[in-house]
Amino acid sequence: MLKRLYTVLALIAICLPASAAKKKAVDPREDCKYTVEYQEGKRLYTVGLTYGESEATLKHFRLAGKKWLAMGEPIVLGLDEAEQIIPTDSLGLVTIDGERYALLSYLRVNEGGKDLDYVVSVVRLTGDYVETVNFNGRNLLSPSALPDYKIEGMSNLGFVENPSPAVDYLAALVAADERLVVLSEDIYLTDKSIEWWLERNPNAMGSAKRFEIGSVAAESSLAAAFKTARKESKGKYQCAAIDARGYTCLVVRNSSTGNYILVWAVPVCTNRQTQWYLKNFYFENETTLAMIYYKGSSMTKIRINLANKTILR
Repeated sequence: MLKRLYTVLALIAICLPASAAKKKAVDPREDCKYTVEYQEGKRLYTVGLTYGESEATLKHFRLAGKKWLAMGEPIVLGLDEAEQIIPTDSLGLVTIDGERYALLSYLRVNEGGKDLDYVVSVVRLTGDYVETVNFNGRNLLSPSALPDYKIEGMSNLGFVENPSPAVDYLAALVAADERLVVLSEDIYLTDKSIEWWLERNPNAMGSAKRFEIGSVAAESSLAAAFKTARKESKGKYQCAAIDARGYTCLVVRNSSTGNYILVWAVPVCTNRQTQWYLKNFYFENETTLAMIYYKGSSMTKIRINLANKTILR
């Protein structure tokens, strides 16, 4: 009978998960890229963090005698897709409303480092609660300076209703961070319109035969500038050339709907001998807008059709 009991107990031990069987000692500093220690009473703990390509993993350890033992299961956080993930600052520990959290932050890098998304999160060490704040915008420093950065943009806090104490804590961090420069909403909306257009029309001044039209928010600085800019009109369309955020933009308003659209955007000319600059624009008919460009003594005429979105040169 005893022999049979020993056999059953042995089988149970084999089938037990690692957390229930004898825990293996591990060195947190070797197991994790970033670590931070804290003490509760006489007990010493370590929190470790490692970044992968698509996830961040938090681990919790306690010191038992002279050995570090893992506590519970790792906490895995999914990371949104980006060209590159760059950890920023140090892994930290904070206490919010009496609960202990891990504090971590990283950059989501896109457009070769020109577009950055700063992400800061607090993760309750029990693993059952996470809060995150994002700050997205353009990098004011050269991409070659990464991991140093300075972002001009906006956070997602404007979309958060009834923020929790954890979100309030993160909001205070973002507000105090001198590397994060807050744009007014009207300029932010203009930036997004221009970025959208440029991404979809990379060869507009080159050999492209078609183009895409982007929307312009009525609350944007582009729409505000349109009201006082010189305009050309034909039928239901009005067009204005506006220099905004480093680009010369052609904005068209449909008088029948009141909507604004972005039909053209090129970098503002700083040297008329080496760069194309917009000399004039006008409507040839109710759907065709003509643009006259000069570079030195060279001239080119570009026609864009607002109806079928074609380009003629």
